[in-house]
Amino acid sequence: MAAIDDLIAQIEDKVLRARLKEEADRLRREKKFGLVFEEHLPELTPAYSAKVCPGCLAAKRGAALTDVWRVLVVENGQAHCLNRASGVHESLAVNDLVTVLEFGDPIFPSLVPMDRVQNGPADAPWHTLIEADNYHALQLLEYLYAGQVDCIYIDPPYNTGARDWKYNNDYVDSNDRWQHSKWLAMMSRRLILAKRLLNPNTGVLIVTIDEHEVHHLGMLLEHIFPECVRQMVTIVINQKGVSQGRLARVEEHAIYTFMPGAYLKTHHDDLLSMDKSESSRPLEPRWERLLRGGNNSRREDRPGLFYPLFVDPKRKAITGVGEVLPLTEVPDLKSTASGEVVWPVRTDGSLGNWQLKPSTFQELAGMGYVRLGGFHKEQSTWTVLYLNRGTRARIESGDIRIVGRDPVSGSVQIEYSSPEARQRNLKTVWHRGNHDSGIYGSSILRAIIGGEVNFAFPKSLYAVRDAVGAVVRDKPSALVVDFFAGSGTTLHAVEMLNEYDGGNRRCILVTNNEVSEDEARSLAAQGHRPGDEPWEQHGVCRSVTWPRSKYTVLGRRDDGTELPGEYLTGRTVTKAKSRTFRQLSFLDPTTLTTTARKRELVSLIQTIPASEIKGDTAWFVSAEERCTAAILFDATQGDAFLDALDGMDHVTHFYIVTQNNRRFAELKAQIEELLGPIEAPEEEKRPMREGFPANLAYFKLDFLDKNQVALGRQFQEILPLLWLRAGAVGVRPELPTGAPIPALVIPAANPFAVLVDETRFADFLETVSGRSDITHLFLVTDSEDAFREMAAQLAAPHVIQLYRDYLENFMINRGETT
Repeated sequence: MAAIDDLIAQIEDKVLRARLKEEADRLRREKKFGLVFEEHLPELTPAYSAKVCPGCLAAKRGAALTDVWRVLVVENGQAHCLNRASGVHESLAVNDLVTVLEFGDPIFPSLVPMDRVQNGPADAPWHTLIEADNYHALQLLEYLYAGQVDCIYIDPPYNTGARDWKYNNDYVDSNDRWQHSKWLAMMSRRLILAKRLLNPNTGVLIVTIDEHEVHHLGMLLEHIFPECVRQMVTIVINQKGVSQGRLARVEEHAIYTFMPGAYLKTHHDDLLSMDKSESSRPLEPRWERLLRGGNNSRREDRPGLFYPLFVDPKRKAITGVGEVLPLTEVPDLKSTASGEVVWPVRTDGSLGNWQLKPSTFQELAGMGYVRLGGFHKEQSTWTVLYLNRGTRARIESGDIRIVGRDPVSGSVQIEYSSPEARQRNLKTVWHRGNHDSGIYGSSILRAIIGGEVNFAFPKSLYAVRDAVGAVVRDKPSALVVDFFAGSGTTLHAVEMLNEYDGGNRRCILVTNNEVSEDEARSLAAQGHRPGDEPWEQHGVCRSVTWPRSKYTVLGRRDDGTELPGEYLTGRTVTKAKSRTFRQLSFLDPTTLTTTARKRELVSLIQTIPASEIKGDTAWFVSAEERCTAAILFDATQGDAFLDALDGMDHVTHFYIVTQNNRRFAELKAQIEELLGPIEAPEEEKRPMREGFPANLAYFKLDFLDKNQVALGRQFQEILPLLWLRAGAVGVRPELPTGAPIPALVIPAANPFAVLVDETRFADFLETVSGRSDITHLFLVTDSEDAFREMAAQLAAPHVIQLYRDYLENFMINRGETT
């Protein structure tokens, strides 16, 4: 379009130029560039619990949801309706109709309590499960938590063409010519609402996806979140791979969308490098190069940091520090040839500068925090290393410990005090065994529910834990939302994060109660219809999400049976393990008399350098930490072998060449007595039967009549929303069924209060003034002036006008624009 504008500007005819500019502007307004997809008809959702009443939209039960009727009159169990498409009038039985909600129309939601489970402190925040279409649930969550959510994690339908999701209550498969645009339209509407929930500065959205829609999703996120940073993580979820005759797919993707101020903290596991459980070697902290790199690295940039160091090449030790050489003087670089003087010379031969001034260098050298690296013959200089300020602070805190000193140079030998102390940036490729979706997804779900589960492809619990933990690990009170909750893995993962560090993170799950296609056919054959209790009991929320969530909290099922199995906690513990012994009885020791034969043997053994083996070598043991294997070629030299092993705790694998089983057993027993077991790190496990100290409330989304709300007749139905808006802290308050609404609702265990009768404001003010824990005050009044006058006397952080705040929010909350 920019090129077209330039060409139009070159047209001399003013009338023609203006006319073409007008058409170009119209084209720019109406034509999309970039990601183009059809918006499709607004989505519809059935509301089985909603009453069929005049003015509402309805559809025939069992018919296409898009065949919509407008209800004109309801009398004597019959509804006189007008078909919105054909204009046909028809009288239909109310029992044969279901109310239909069109996305974008105003709704007035409420939450009907379904169940709850309490296994944590009464005053702790409660997790929430909402059974609902996620679009309407997002509208409700926007009213409750706009701009407050720290992390949204969703695993939407992957749109594989395998009839794994519905649009307007019809399955979308590979034969649907609008397969991709329907998916994009569905996702776009929900992501627009999701953006409003996120903390606008530090919030993070995570969307998992596979190859079918990953590129479309990336463009959609770029369109909706133009100000954000996006990064894609590739997660290996099935090392065996799934192939259809071509490449075997082993991965899925997680696209992170970071609000402008969102960053991730480092972690001891970068999720790609060698797993800490795969190595028993101590973890070595990084030594920094003393030669400055990057900006300000030339001599003239920092002239006060250009000075020589004096070295004893034979001892490989720094012996002194010279004075700063003035910028006007040229250093004698010939003196570096012997390796006795080191100047800050860069790799291209130009003069640079050090990271430390001379006095600081001397101080660190005296502490052993400086050492020499390798000598570079081409440049006749040494690499000089030191411990930077951050590493020194971690030595002070105990995260890094000093385990010894070099006997010649005096420099310290350091290691991380534990695997958790090592902090690294997470990588964009994750390869961990516990991310396997079969073992740690499907198998865990079956173990919890107790048998086969009609739910395909649940996520690995640990993959979700790591994905969400990357965002909220440093936020112990984070609010996490998943509006494609599926089997409930996200809540399970948040519970694990809280157990790990004692956090109070809160999770809100949203899922529909869809019945699988096969079950739907079976239930229909039995005469059941959507909305009937037998039908709803087979829905995903009631048969999978809620049971899983409840059982994991309690550690047992409804029948009292304890959950089998163990969790991997993410913590590392040290456990005693036996050393490994191998009897090489297939070899005749008399044939191992030459250097070549012995080197051929040790070439099969890791960590033993073949160059150290000679023809007369009877055994090999090395004091170097990296050499974790030892070999005995001649069993008659067992005593000498044992003497050499004394104090060699780092040796874990022993190879003994002997055909005498008794001699092998004797040597093994003597080595075990000499060195004892290995103290090896491994991931701590926790029995699933212990449950989690958590609380969870289960609701179903329902819809209220606007006029009844305005008249104050549905306070009981709105009360759960007030509890949630105030943080879901404490047991949810309930009013006695049928009892009149009190003038003042001030629950002792919750941080909110409601003034129902504004004539009692003086009493209300006196009561809440003594409650420092109250964060939300709701005032029921129709007068804006009265509300402002009362609010001015209240000190709570949030003072809200009921029911005006609720009604106005949902009257304008159509959610269709960015």
